Amino acid sequence: MQIHFTGTKPIFEEIVEQIKLYIDMGILKPQDKLPSVRELALSLTINPNTVMRAYLALTDMGYLVSLPKKGIYVAPEENRKKEEEVDLLSSYVEKTLTELLASGIGISQIEDALQKLKKGEKQ
Repeated sequence: MQIHFTGTKPIFEEIVEQIKLYIDMGILKPQDKLPSVRELALSLTINPNTVMRAYLALTDMGYLVSLPKKGIYVAPEENRKKEEEVDLLSSYVEKTLTELLASGIGISQIEDALQKLKKGEKQ
């Protein structure tokens, strides 16, 4: 696997984009093993924390899966969060919060409600 840096974005974002591109193009297929954090960092001559950050982001997006003591693998396609779904949900949340603030509900009330939801409390 080769990662080509353009210098226009942070290195971890470039790694994320390149790996996503390889997966989307079918160069990397589900269950393919990726280089370890250390191996990729050495081959790119970058800090291992940068690679770890990229791998974590890709795992959060559903592109990769980490198997303890086995390594990092390309996840099945159904694991991937569709960017359109994330964008749609994000815009819905933003619209709802804007409406709540416009109706006079304060930020502290919204934060309290979110904390209760997080704890599983009824309102």
